[in-house]
Amino acid sequence: MIIGLAALGFPFAIAFVGAFAYVLSLIAKPPAGRALQTPSNTGLHRGRLVACIGDSLTHGNIGVCWVEQLRRDFPDDRFINEGINGDVAWQLLQRLQPVLHCKPDHVVVLIGSNDAMGSFNASSGERYRKSNRLPQAPSVALYRTHLAELLDRLAQVPEVTVCTLPPVGELPDSPINHHVATFNEIIREIAASKNRALLDVSAAMWAQLGQRTYPATQDYEWKISVLGWRMISACFRHYVFKTAWDTVAKSRGQWLLFDHIHLGERAASVVRDLVASRLRR
Repeated sequence: MIIGLAALGFPFAIAFVGAFAYVLSLIAKPPAGRALQTPSNTGLHRGRLVACIGDSLTHGNIGVCWVEQLRRDFPDDRFINEGINGDVAWQLLQRLQPVLHCKPDHVVVLIGSNDAMGSFNASSGERYRKSNRLPQAPSVALYRTHLAELLDRLAQVPEVTVCTLPPVGELPDSPINHHVATFNEIIREIAASKNRALLDVSAAMWAQLGQRTYPATQDYEWKISVLGWRMISACFRHYVFKTAWDTVAKSRGQWLLFDHIHLGERAASVVRDLVASRLRR
């Protein structure tokens, strides 16, 4: 009997390891339609070239990809996806040149969630510095400098839209969301000073959270042992068992952010609708 159970367990373990490796490969997969894969805007294409730049919230393989949704909504336009998982604003600056080379008509900027989480406390900062190979740990001051530089380098782009950041976790009075609010004030200030359009993703997300039909039961946890497990296990459920992101969120008492960071179906639709409204003007 024991031998039989052991024999049954070994194939299961092999299958689990294979499924886990499959999920990790999907998470690591670059977004479709990056700048290096996109020809320069020569004016021969009848629609606009829209570059969406940022981090995992734009990348869209951990959660729903609102850039892919916009590709379906605006078939005459071309969309570059330059969202890369885990990036801070400094890293976005380092890979901006291929985007500029494409000469986009419109750039949508959603960057800063990792800067906020990475500057939340010293331990988070050191982890981000090491894992992202940054010259310095993320900070509020560095983010202000890098966002201003980013918009300066986008000065020749006809239309630039800057997005405020979604919540981290879904508790409005949590320490992390007070911290995120500081970053959103910087975004509003710099977008206004550079005379660029602002999309208030933060306000729209909080309005959507006001419609939740069940209470939040967890808060954001900065420790990677908890944070990483929430993310990986959600991806496992979605990619292996085909569970909708919002269903994963609901099982955890979340409404928008299934792992307290990334966008489920409901949250991605908030971003998509805001960007779509801007593109229709």
